[in-house]
Amino acid sequence: MRILSRKKLYLPALSIVAVVFLLLVLVSISTYRNLDREKTRALHFFYRQGVALLRSIEAGARTGMKSLMWQEMSLGSLLQETAKDTDIAYVYLVDEHGKIVHRSDGVQAGRTDAWKPELTRADQVASRIRTLPDGRQIFELAKFFAPMYQPSTVRQQQDAAGAGQIVECHSHRGDTIVLGMKMTAIEAAQRADIQHAVIMAAIVLVLGSGTLFFIFVIQNYYLVDRTLKQTEDYTRQVVANMANGLLSINPEGQIVSYNLLALELLGLKEAKIQGLDLRSVIDFETSGIARTLSEHVPVLEHEIYHRKESGQSIPLALSVTPICDENGHCSGAVIILRDLSEIKRLQQRVKRSEKLAAIGELAAGVAHEIRNPLSSIRGFAQFLKKTLHDKPKEKEYAQTMVNEVDRINRVVTDLLTFARPMQAAPAPTDVSALVAHCMRLAKAQADARRVGIHTRVSDVSTLPIDGNQMTQALLNLLLNAVQATDPEGHVEIGAELEPSSSRLVFWVEDDGSGIAADKLEKIFEPFYTTRETGTGLGLCIVHKIVENHDGEIQVECPPAGKVQGCRFTILIPIAKEKR
Repeated sequence: MRILSRKKLYLPALSIVAVVFLLLVLVSISTYRNLDREKTRALHFFYRQGVALLRSIEAGARTGMKSLMWQEMSLGSLLQETAKDTDIAYVYLVDEHGKIVHRSDGVQAGRTDAWKPELTRADQVASRIRTLPDGRQIFELAKFFAPMYQPSTVRQQQDAAGAGQIVECHSHRGDTIVLGMKMTAIEAAQRADIQHAVIMAAIVLVLGSGTLFFIFVIQNYYLVDRTLKQTEDYTRQVVANMANGLLSINPEGQIVSYNLLALELLGLKEAKIQGLDLRSVIDFETSGIARTLSEHVPVLEHEIYHRKESGQSIPLALSVTPICDENGHCSGAVIILRDLSEIKRLQQRVKRSEKLAAIGELAAGVAHEIRNPLSSIRGFAQFLKKTLHDKPKEKEYAQTMVNEVDRINRVVTDLLTFARPMQAAPAPTDVSALVAHCMRLAKAQADARRVGIHTRVSDVSTLPIDGNQMTQALLNLLLNAVQATDPEGHVEIGAELEPSSSRLVFWVEDDGSGIAADKLEKIFEPFYTTRETGTGLGLCIVHKIVENHDGEIQVECPPAGKVQGCRFTILIPIAKEKR
């Protein structure tokens, strides 16, 4: 389950890496510029300080030369004293041949690599940075050593053009004084700046890494949260669309979660379900839920009958599973409810089929054994009727025998019809003509009972059904309706096609006394009848014909919108390609 693309996932991380790299570059450039600027300032400071020291040495030598106690070695002593400053590495004096004539302690005796730059002016000061063999750096300054030089006595002479020119005064020996200053402070400052830059870079890296880690954590949290939400939504959809009802309860028996099918099966309303105690709906003791909560024992496919508020009782298969953690603590139970209504109907249908099959086999054997003797008995009864024409009473007895034999023969015929395999043979049949034919067949008996028969057929075309079987079924229903209707009553027979469900609908409706509610479940059983002269096989045959057409028969007593009467409805599925 993808939530974010890989490109979107790593784009913020790459942005952070780019920002961190840019900051590191900026810190490096800034540090380099700061180091260079600080070094320039420090060298400028050292230069000014060195020039001042050189001039101080000249001033000291000038002052000493005016004294009578000044000697050649006094200049060396002056250099020695000057070199005692902690910032001065050494001081030495070089003659015009490059030989060191006076030096401080920091200069090796007999050195031949003395620095003697080319100086052109008396006030010119040369500088350089020298690296010692041990790696230390020395800032050296060199200047003509002119202790007798008087800046105030500088004479300006006018050349031929009248331009000004400074007249330089050199010492009488042309010596050069070299001052070496330690760069320890500069190096310490540079190291401090480098350390600061390293610390700043480390801080930037740490912040960048922390930000990067934080982004990954946030993204992972976002991914996990999105995945969790999608999983919850998916689980909720799965639970909501389950074919079974689902409930979860806490240890106190209160409903925690549910799906709509569970509410429908139990006849509960969603507005009142939250926190409802399930004990008020299902008996925990008989269903086994109480044992599941107390002993953590699951219940599998326990059959119960639940009566809704409407009075309807439906069979349910109840399964209960405890919700236990790894420590064995039970935090509730999950209840699965399965509607057994269809299974019960199928079971009843199977039982009925088995019963009908057994009755059919028995009826077929009995009918064959009875029909032949009946023919002989009827023949003798008719013979007696003819021979007893002068004896009215005996003749009446003979006619009674004939009538009773005919009634027995009708029962045997119905038994053979019921026992005979009835495979439907669909063929194009005019539905309107079929209904009209059934009405004509029943009209004589209806007129005898002064019952009116009306037909109502919608615009139904020719459809593939077994016309003979359907005629027999409708005629049985129509004759039953006529017999159940009082004189001056009405019976309606009709047909229509349902376009949405592609079903052909037949119905027979009367306004008689109807059928008692406790007898509705038995009317399709063989040999069950409420009439003294009935065989109890008519509706059973109708039911069998409807089953052969893969249809369904429904009974409404009384019909919708009426206070009495009965309506039988036959629903025959018609495939769209056969319509």
